[in-house]
Amino acid sequence: MTQDLRILVYGDSNSWGYLDDGEGQRFANRWPVEMARHLSQRRSVTLIEECLPARTTNLPDPELGASFNGRSTLEAILLSHQPLDHVLIMLGTNDLKARFNRSASDIAKAIVGLAELTRSTPAGRGGWFADQMPDVSVICPLVIGARASDASWEKAEEWIGATDKSNALAKVLQQACNAAGVHMIDGNQFGSSSERDPIHWSQETHLGFGKKMAATLTARFESTSDT
Repeated sequence: MTQDLRILVYGDSNSWGYLDDGEGQRFANRWPVEMARHLSQRRSVTLIEECLPARTTNLPDPELGASFNGRSTLEAILLSHQPLDHVLIMLGTNDLKARFNRSASDIAKAIVGLAELTRSTPAGRGGWFADQMPDVSVICPLVIGARASDASWEKAEEWIGATDKSNALAKVLQQACNAAGVHMIDGNQFGSSSERDPIHWSQETHLGFGKKMAATLTARFESTSDT
Protein backbone atom coordinates (compact mmCIF):
# COMPACT_ATOMS: atom_id res chain seq x y z
CA MET A 1 0.00 0.00 0.00
CA THR A 2 1.38 3.41 -1.02
CA GLN A 3 1.92 5.80 1.87
CA ASP A 4 0.50 9.29 1.83
CA LEU A 5 2.96 11.92 0.67
CA ARG A 6 3.31 14.19 3.69
CA ILE A 7 4.18 17.78 2.76
CA LEU A 8 4.66 20.59 5.26
CA VAL A 9 4.46 24.21 4.13
CA TYR A 10 6.27 26.68 6.39
CA GLY A 11 5.44 30.25 5.53
CA ASP A 12 3.95 33.64 6.30
CA SER A 13 0.74 35.44 5.34
CA ASN A 14 1.02 34.63 1.65
CA SER A 15 0.97 30.92 2.46
CA TRP A 16 -1.60 31.37 5.24
CA GLY A 17 -4.02 32.81 2.67
CA TYR A 18 -4.18 36.52 3.54
CA LEU A 19 -5.57 38.23 0.43
CA ASP A 20 -4.97 41.63 -1.13
CA ASP A 21 -8.46 42.84 -0.17
CA GLY A 22 -7.28 43.79 3.32
CA GLU A 23 -10.12 41.99 5.10
CA GLY A 24 -7.82 39.57 6.91
CA GLN A 25 -9.92 36.51 6.11
CA ARG A 26 -8.18 33.25 5.22
CA PHE A 27 -8.72 32.31 1.58
CA ALA A 28 -10.04 28.75 1.39
CA ASN A 29 -8.28 28.06 -1.91
CA ARG A 30 -4.88 29.42 -0.87
CA TRP A 31 -1.93 28.10 -2.81
CA PRO A 32 -0.90 25.22 -0.48
CA VAL A 33 -4.46 23.85 -0.62
CA GLU A 34 -4.55 24.17 -4.40
CA MET A 35 -1.14 22.53 -4.69
CA ALA A 36 -2.26 19.58 -2.60
CA ARG A 37 -5.49 19.28 -4.58
CA HIS A 38 -3.59 18.99 -7.85
CA LEU A 39 -1.00 16.61 -6.41
CA SER A 40 -3.80 14.43 -5.06
CA GLN A 41 -4.94 13.71 -8.59
CA ARG A 42 -1.85 11.51 -8.93
CA ARG A 43 -1.34 10.15 -5.41
CA SER A 44 -2.60 10.51 -1.85
CA VAL A 45 -1.27 13.65 -0.17
CA THR A 46 -1.42 14.92 3.40
CA LEU A 47 -0.89 18.68 3.56
CA ILE A 48 0.39 20.21 6.79
CA GLU A 49 0.19 24.00 6.93
CA GLU A 50 2.37 25.89 9.40
CA CYS A 51 1.94 29.42 8.15
CA LEU A 52 1.81 32.59 10.23
CA PRO A 53 1.22 36.15 9.02
CA ALA A 54 4.19 38.45 9.78
CA ARG A 55 6.58 35.53 10.36
CA THR A 56 10.25 36.35 9.71
CA THR A 57 13.07 33.99 8.84
CA ASN A 58 15.01 34.17 12.09
CA LEU A 59 14.27 37.50 13.76
CA PRO A 60 12.16 38.41 16.77
CA ASP A 61 9.89 41.27 15.79
CA PRO A 62 10.32 44.29 18.10
CA GLU A 63 6.70 45.26 17.50
CA LEU A 64 5.00 41.85 17.40
CA GLY A 65 7.21 39.72 19.64
CA ALA A 66 9.41 36.64 19.59
CA SER A 67 6.64 34.28 18.46
CA PHE A 68 7.07 35.51 14.88
CA ASN A 69 10.69 34.32 14.67
CA GLY A 70 10.56 31.51 12.12
CA ARG A 71 13.72 29.79 13.26
CA SER A 72 12.83 29.53 16.93
CA THR A 73 9.76 27.38 16.25
CA LEU A 74 10.87 25.38 13.22
CA GLU A 75 12.58 22.37 14.81
CA ALA A 76 9.69 21.67 17.19
CA ILE A 77 7.19 21.99 14.35
CA LEU A 78 9.13 19.57 12.17
CA LEU A 79 9.41 16.97 14.91
CA SER A 80 5.77 17.31 15.94
CA HIS A 81 4.62 16.48 12.41
CA GLN A 82 6.96 13.54 11.82
CA PRO A 83 6.96 11.66 9.49
CA LEU A 84 7.50 14.27 6.79
CA ASP A 85 8.47 13.58 3.19
CA HIS A 86 8.96 17.12 1.93
CA VAL A 87 9.14 20.56 3.52
CA LEU A 88 8.49 23.76 1.56
CA ILE A 89 9.80 26.98 3.10
CA MET A 90 8.66 30.33 1.75
CA LEU A 91 9.77 33.15 4.02
CA GLY A 92 11.71 36.39 3.64
CA THR A 93 9.08 38.95 2.69
CA ASN A 94 8.67 40.27 6.23
CA ASP A 95 12.44 40.55 6.61
CA LEU A 96 12.22 43.32 3.99
CA LYS A 97 10.57 45.67 6.50
CA ALA A 98 12.61 48.79 7.19
CA ARG A 99 12.84 48.12 10.93
CA PHE A 100 14.97 45.01 10.34
CA ASN A 101 17.57 46.81 8.18
CA ARG A 102 18.46 43.63 6.29
CA SER A 103 20.08 43.26 2.89
CA ALA A 104 18.97 40.73 0.29
CA SER A 105 22.10 38.71 1.12
CA ASP A 106 21.20 38.73 4.82
CA ILE A 107 17.74 37.40 4.01
CA ALA A 108 19.07 34.75 1.64
CA LYS A 109 21.51 33.52 4.28
CA ALA A 110 18.69 33.28 6.83
CA ILE A 111 16.46 31.32 4.43
CA VAL A 112 19.24 28.85 3.68
CA GLY A 113 19.78 28.49 7.42
CA LEU A 114 16.18 27.33 7.80
CA ALA A 115 16.67 24.77 5.03
CA GLU A 116 19.85 23.49 6.66
CA LEU A 117 18.07 23.15 9.99
CA THR A 118 15.28 21.22 8.28
CA ARG A 119 17.58 18.75 6.59
CA SER A 120 19.44 18.12 9.84
CA THR A 121 16.27 17.44 11.85
CA PRO A 122 15.21 13.75 12.03
CA ALA A 123 11.60 14.36 11.07
CA GLY A 124 11.48 12.01 8.09
CA ARG A 125 10.31 8.43 7.78
CA GLY A 126 11.37 5.58 10.01
CA GLY A 127 9.90 6.43 13.39
CA TRP A 128 10.88 8.54 16.36
CA PHE A 129 14.22 6.83 16.90
CA ALA A 130 15.28 6.93 13.25
CA ASP A 131 17.62 9.51 11.78
CA GLN A 132 15.93 10.07 8.43
CA MET A 133 15.54 13.69 7.34
CA PRO A 134 12.80 15.15 5.15
CA ASP A 135 13.56 16.56 1.73
CA VAL A 136 13.36 20.35 1.62
CA SER A 137 12.85 23.07 -0.98
CA VAL A 138 12.93 26.80 -0.44
CA ILE A 139 10.63 29.00 -2.49
CA CYS A 140 11.79 32.52 -3.27
CA PRO A 141 8.85 34.78 -2.39
CA LEU A 142 7.28 36.97 -5.04
CA VAL A 143 8.80 40.37 -5.64
CA ILE A 144 6.68 42.91 -3.80
CA GLY A 145 4.50 45.20 -5.89
CA ALA A 146 5.42 48.66 -7.14
CA ARG A 147 3.00 50.35 -4.75
CA ALA A 148 5.36 49.56 -1.86
CA SER A 149 7.55 52.41 -3.16
CA ASP A 150 4.63 54.83 -3.47
CA ALA A 151 4.78 57.35 -0.62
CA SER A 152 0.99 57.73 -0.76
CA TRP A 153 0.46 54.08 0.23
CA GLU A 154 -0.59 53.93 3.88
CA LYS A 155 2.13 51.40 4.80
CA ALA A 156 4.94 52.85 2.70
CA GLU A 157 7.04 53.93 5.69
CA GLU A 158 7.17 50.37 7.02
CA TRP A 159 8.57 49.15 3.70
CA ILE A 160 11.10 51.87 2.82
CA GLY A 161 13.89 50.35 0.73
CA ALA A 162 12.13 47.01 0.43
CA THR A 163 11.48 47.07 -3.32
CA ASP A 164 15.14 47.04 -4.36
CA LYS A 165 15.94 44.28 -1.88
CA SER A 166 12.97 42.25 -3.03
CA ASN A 167 14.03 42.54 -6.66
CA ALA A 168 17.55 41.39 -5.76
CA LEU A 169 16.50 38.43 -3.61
CA ALA A 170 15.93 35.73 -6.24
CA LYS A 171 19.46 36.00 -7.63
CA VAL A 172 21.28 36.08 -4.31
CA LEU A 173 19.07 33.34 -2.87
CA GLN A 174 19.82 31.09 -5.84
CA GLN A 175 23.54 31.68 -5.32
CA ALA A 176 23.27 30.91 -1.61
CA CYS A 177 21.23 27.78 -2.28
CA ASN A 178 23.68 26.56 -4.90
CA ALA A 179 26.56 27.02 -2.47
CA ALA A 180 24.73 25.09 0.25
CA GLY A 181 23.29 22.39 -1.99
CA VAL A 182 19.72 23.46 -1.24
CA HIS A 183 16.94 23.10 -3.80
CA MET A 184 15.31 26.44 -4.68
CA ILE A 185 12.14 27.23 -6.58
CA ASP A 186 11.73 30.81 -7.81
CA GLY A 187 8.13 31.69 -7.02
CA ASN A 188 8.30 34.61 -9.44
CA GLN A 189 7.86 32.10 -12.26
CA PHE A 190 4.35 31.44 -11.01
CA GLY A 191 2.79 34.83 -10.27
CA SER A 192 3.08 38.45 -9.18
CA SER A 193 2.19 40.38 -6.06
CA SER A 194 -0.98 42.44 -6.13
CA GLU A 195 -1.15 45.98 -7.48
CA ARG A 196 -3.52 47.18 -4.75
CA ASP A 197 -1.69 45.52 -1.83
CA PRO A 198 1.95 45.14 -2.88
CA ILE A 199 2.79 42.63 -0.14
CA HIS A 200 -0.06 40.16 -0.66
CA TRP A 201 -1.66 38.17 -3.45
CA SER A 202 -4.95 38.04 -5.30
CA GLN A 203 -7.19 34.98 -5.39
CA GLU A 204 -6.12 34.35 -8.97
CA THR A 205 -2.45 34.33 -8.01
CA HIS A 206 -3.07 31.77 -5.29
CA LEU A 207 -4.90 29.49 -7.71
CA GLY A 208 -2.24 29.69 -10.39
CA PHE A 209 0.64 29.43 -7.94
CA GLY A 210 -0.75 26.28 -6.38
CA LYS A 211 -1.28 24.58 -9.73
CA LYS A 212 2.23 25.41 -10.94
CA MET A 213 3.81 24.35 -7.66
CA ALA A 214 2.10 20.98 -7.98
CA ALA A 215 3.57 20.52 -11.45
CA THR A 216 7.02 21.53 -10.23
CA LEU A 217 6.94 19.14 -7.29
CA THR A 218 5.62 16.31 -9.43
CA ALA A 219 8.60 16.70 -11.75
CA ARG A 220 10.97 16.81 -8.78
CA PHE A 221 9.50 13.73 -7.14
CA GLU A 222 9.70 11.81 -10.41
CA SER A 223 13.32 12.81 -10.99
CA THR A 224 14.44 11.88 -7.48
CA SER A 225 12.64 8.54 -7.62
CA ASP A 226 14.65 7.65 -10.72
CA THR A 227 18.01 8.21 -9.02
